Amino acid sequence: PTDPAKYYVLGQAEWYFSVDNLCKDMFLRGQMDSQGWVDISMVASFNRIKSLTDDMNLVRDTMSLSTFLEVRDWKVRKRGDWYHWILDTASPSKV
Repeated sequence: PTDPAKYYVLGQAEWYFSVDNLCKDMFLRGQMDSQGWVDISMVASFNRIKSLTDDMNLVRDTMSLSTFLEVRDWKVRKRGDWYHWILDTASPSKV
């Protein structure tokens, strides 16, 4: 993305779903449903993303540009190996 806000939102969103972060971010993993989906509004509420934009459409559209993330409606998950990060307490998926 050439828009600086999109560039930083994309980088931050991809970091949240990176192996390095998911290894220790039990809060984000706790937000995942049984298919690994997280509400985009949840990710957009994180301080680093909020400091970049409050435009939910920009956040969603930017995430959909990623080859690392998968977006469906207003949900996002790590592409590929999302199933490795699901907690036993995950709620059933509605996606």
